[in-house]
Amino acid sequence: MQWRRAHVSMLAVILLLAACSRRHEEGSSSEPVTAAPDTAATASGSPVPLDSPGSHVNDPAVINFAGFGPAKFGANEEAVRMAWGHPLTTGSGAEGSPCRILAMDPPPSNGRGIWFMLDDGLFVRYDVDVPLHVAPGNIVVGDSAEAVRAAFAGRIEERPLKYVEGGKELVVSPPDGGESRLVFEVGVDGKVMNWRIGVPPQVFYVEGCG
Repeated sequence: MQWRRAHVSMLAVILLLAACSRRHEEGSSSEPVTAAPDTAATASGSPVPLDSPGSHVNDPAVINFAGFGPAKFGANEEAVRMAWGHPLTTGSGAEGSPCRILAMDPPPSNGRGIWFMLDDGLFVRYDVDVPLHVAPGNIVVGDSAEAVRAAFAGRIEERPLKYVEGGKELVVSPPDGGESRLVFEVGVDGKVMNWRIGVPPQVFYVEGCG
């Protein structure tokens, strides 16, 4: 009987030591484990928090007043497709119109993304309605009208926005005095809803290909 009690006691000690060992291993790190913050790559490739100042950086080699990447305004459809480098679907305007749209395929879940306008087969404009792409001035969809005004002081013409009472169009001229324009559509909340870059008259078509 004494042997049996000693055996039970020894087994309890072994189990207690094993439990303590497990707790020590699970809590061996003095630093809490936390999820890594969301980051975005800057132009230099260094990650920065998405909500940090300057996290949206325009790449002037891609998005600029002359066109999109190597596809300059006046280029043909093939040049636009090659500059984008991903599938694009083709849509047309009103019956008989020479205007066509090349749109992302598939589009993003929160909008149309970016789409390119061709008129008579020539590249004349592109539009953006998501914050994925950064306009000159480091402006993205969702930024404030005040941010646009600060980025382009002295180069903005303000107009009422057609179809949106209280909305505005902020029309930005290029720094070199060229004919192309950057147009921001701002809602009644003072936020950028979408933006586009192109050459007149097509860059001023509110309905796009209509």
